[in-house]
Amino acid sequence: MKLNPEKIQAYCSDPVTIRVYDSIDSTNNEAKRRADSGICLYAATHQTAGRGRHGHSFYSPKDTGLYMTLSLPLSAPAASVQKITCAAAVAVCEAVGALSDVQPAIKWVNDIYADGKKAAGILTELVSDSDNRPHAVIIGIGMNLCTKRFPDEFAANAGNLGELEINTLCGTITAKLIDYYRHPDNNSILEKYKERNFCIGRAVRYTQNDMIHTATAVDIDADGGLIVEENGERTTLNSGEISIIPIK
Repeated sequence: MKLNPEKIQAYCSDPVTIRVYDSIDSTNNEAKRRADSGICLYAATHQTAGRGRHGHSFYSPKDTGLYMTLSLPLSAPAASVQKITCAAAVAVCEAVGALSDVQPAIKWVNDIYADGKKAAGILTELVSDSDNRPHAVIIGIGMNLCTKRFPDEFAANAGNLGELEINTLCGTITAKLIDYYRHPDNNSILEKYKERNFCIGRAVRYTQNDMIHTATAVDIDADGGLIVEENGERTTLNSGEISIIPIK
């Protein structure tokens, strides 16, 4: 698996600064360190300190996955960051579906599943200037492609997306995300997100204000929030994690 900037750029109509690495601590960390201007892509085939949401780690072994971060100048309000996460999830699903027989599904808000197991995750972060004003959004995407062995803490729930040509996959996802960035009012992205989301209609568990709730996921709102219903009352979750309650 060898990343090639020219091959990746060939899928993108916009000029993109592309930096590739055989190994790096984290592509999100690198995006923050460099703080390159314009549209920039950082991609690697190995991370030594891959990160997920809420401080979790993302297992990123050498030459079995794709780990990429797209940095975009922030031209929309910070509230749109969750919609960008939704767009990234759809971009991954569509790219994988176009390049293979695998049709991934989405678990709100940022996990990609294949054959019932987590195969990819997304970490979206704002980057601020010295005055604490957000000036860029970075979208980190970690994908297990042909990873077979996982640490014990991940093994039961970890899967992969299959053998995919890494430059085609990276370029296709990048192009799709840039297109969304250029057209932020394109509401079809949320419809696609809902179509692939396997949480809707399922019983879920989440924690809010130090209380554990059990509810039914009923819809996704216009900003990508998860609408849940508990005892006849509806609440919109805009952050946090949920667990799906298995059907007995």
